[in-house]
Amino acid sequence: MTILRQSFLEHADAIDTILADFFADSIASASSIHPRYALLWRELSRVTQNGGKRLRPKITIMAYQAFGGQDIKAILPIAAAQEIFHTSLLLHDDIIDREQARRGEPNVSGAYDQMYHSAVVDPDLRRHYSDSMALLGGDLLLAATFRLISRSTLPPDAVRAAENILHRVIFEVAGGQLLDTELSFLRNIHVPSELVARYKTASYSFVAPLQIGGTLAGASSSSKHLEEFAVHLGIAYQLDDDLIGTYGTGSLSGKSTCGDLREGKRTYLVEQFLSLASHQDVARFSANFGRSDASDRSLSELAEIIERSGAKSATESRIAYHVDKARSALPSLRLSHDGLEAFELLVATSTGRHA
Repeated sequence: MTILRQSFLEHADAIDTILADFFADSIASASSIHPRYALLWRELSRVTQNGGKRLRPKITIMAYQAFGGQDIKAILPIAAAQEIFHTSLLLHDDIIDREQARRGEPNVSGAYDQMYHSAVVDPDLRRHYSDSMALLGGDLLLAATFRLISRSTLPPDAVRAAENILHRVIFEVAGGQLLDTELSFLRNIHVPSELVARYKTASYSFVAPLQIGGTLAGASSSSKHLEEFAVHLGIAYQLDDDLIGTYGTGSLSGKSTCGDLREGKRTYLVEQFLSLASHQDVARFSANFGRSDASDRSLSELAEIIERSGAKSATESRIAYHVDKARSALPSLRLSHDGLEAFELLVATSTGRHA
């Protein structure tokens, strides 16, 4: 176990405590307005603290230490804020994807759908109201991200630097999410799926935590190479996630399997299939791809057709390409032995999850 990994494990409880205290304060404040508002905050607390790998707080702390940062206590609120930010994006993403479960439990929309069952008979209207609660929750957590960052005892200039990185990343994520959504139904536009992965996933899952951690440790001279590393690793992570979305299990994806096929997402996997498959297989694929009423059996057959075309292998090769590009940026970061080991561990644990 590396020194940096051991250090994060030692601070993992502190991250959870910060999150628990933050939600306790928010629930208390919401209670002064109305018990129903406090109920929403309890749901936000539940979904944020329901498992999860705390990947983004880990990366933030790892980068900070790898570049020589010493004031771990001061960066902990900023690291914890990355988890709040992550949850806010998941809430919005689940609305777009029409998902009502996450990590094996109802998400905010799913929980409210159950709560409203006796009050709203019409399922479409009930779904509208439950999604509305999830939308409000995602907005609240997005604002809460900055509130938590402001609690850091780092110098004001450092806190502003972290906020500026996050502002830029929110702008990028929204662009990536927009393109990802439109690609599901606008067939007359061409947007490479890797461009979507770069802005929708890599920007907030890797670029933000790595640049925030590195910048707060004073690694501004490595910023360009750090971003290069983060972008390639983030794209590899998303392509791996695409494979999980089609071939993984519910325990890996945290939501229904084959959901990407049901939603009609134009992932790199699908791009490769359409370029490699026979006309006959493309026709069979198109008959069920993007159909919300497609059966699990039909979608499983689509997954088999995709693999037979060679698209799954092509995606795995592309993941390996981006992993190699990420690793090629490491020497320019001029990390210590422990820092380099921590970055290599991040690469190893961020890809190959579908296997």
